Amino acid sequence: MTHKVLRFLAHLVSAFFIPLLIPTYLFAIIFIFFPQATHIGNPIEEKTLLWTVFIITVVIPALVVLLLYKLQFISSVFLFKREDRIIPQLFTLFFYTLFTLFLIVKYGIHDIFALIMLLNSLSLSITFVITNYWKISTHASGVFGFLTVIAILFYKYPFTHFMPMYLIILFLTVSVLVARLYLKAHTAAQIFAGSALGILMGILLLFFY
Repeated sequence: MTHKVLRFLAHLVSAFFIPLLIPTYLFAIIFIFFPQATHIGNPIEEKTLLWTVFIITVVIPALVVLLLYKLQFISSVFLFKREDRIIPQLFTLFFYTLFTLFLIVKYGIHDIFALIMLLNSLSLSITFVITNYWKISTHASGVFGFLTVIAILFYKYPFTHFMPMYLIILFLTVSVLVARLYLKAHTAAQIFAGSALGILMGILLLFFY
């Protein structure tokens, strides 16, 4: 493959697994493959919750980033610079926290969706603090948190037909790390730190769920 093709694939994988999309992916996989993990059985409520998490955790933060760029608070919508990530992360944390509190009030603290959002908010809080001093990889944190939560659910609710999907997720997780390194978006240390944070957040789910 040429360098141009590899860069395109690296950007594609990075875009497909931007950290903001992780909660939506997790919610969708639980509804499709692990319905026994949640008490929600109403298809309308499932779709409503899925669209809600997508709007709050993806659409609104993306619009905030676009607005900040238009107002020249940040230099790029892709947030390549560490300094550009601080304000968007703060706004995103605000929306994540509000949505987390809503889920806790509606479904209870031990609900799988409330816990996922709680851990996402906690991860984002830690990332925000670190980003003020160092550029940790949010992609690595997101995909490894995603993979760890999926592994825990797969272990708790064995479903043979999920194995191909799990292997695909595992492959994509590794691909994201390789892509971030190939694009020189992060150093190996930043990737490792993000991965460790993601795994830690996933393991915390095992203790509270």
